[in-house]
Amino acid sequence: MKKSEVFSAIAHEMKALGFKRRRSNYEYLLDLGNGYEGWCSFADAVKGEKSALWAATFVGVRCAEIEERILKWCGEVVPGWDRRSYVATVSMNTGYLTPRVRWLEHRIDLTEESAGRVVAPIIADVTDVVIPFVQQHTSHSAMISVLQHGQGQLADRILERLPIAMYLQGDIEGAYRELAKMKQRVDDGAYLAPRYLRFIDEFESEFPAK
Repeated sequence: MKKSEVFSAIAHEMKALGFKRRRSNYEYLLDLGNGYEGWCSFADAVKGEKSALWAATFVGVRCAEIEERILKWCGEVVPGWDRRSYVATVSMNTGYLTPRVRWLEHRIDLTEESAGRVVAPIIADVTDVVIPFVQQHTSHSAMISVLQHGQGQLADRILERLPIAMYLQGDIEGAYRELAKMKQRVDDGAYLAPRYLRFIDEFESEFPAK
């Protein structure tokens, strides 16, 4: 079995579950309504076995209200973004949402004859973890919860997204408390200080401390 057959089988199953392929057989989107979008992606790696692959499933949710502001204020949703890469507001390996709370990947035996059989554990990630997660995280409060407590979140993403989510939720005091962390980074001479300066200026302009 070829790797292309494995991911074609995944693509077939993802379409049946209502996902739309974004750019390749590795990345899929699900419209959740009200400016929210579910994201699911797959990554594969070879670990010294010619007849096997290891595949990991990732889940995320994009909040347009948050991401569009960051794009407007900073010129890019993350440093170096080239508009081809999808950036979810919250995202993680699905393993962090299982009882084990750790990185999860599956071994795919390429000597198997049935692509459907080898991708079954991956599709189970989607049905058991991805779909419930994205469906339950279509609010500012849900974004805040993941940004504050979710495993696998990138620190720089949290720094920019959490204050916006909190302000949109109505927690102005909390939003400015989080913004103060960014100001401290600037005072400390952080590498991304120019970006943060733009962010701070635009945040305080659009979201005044009442």
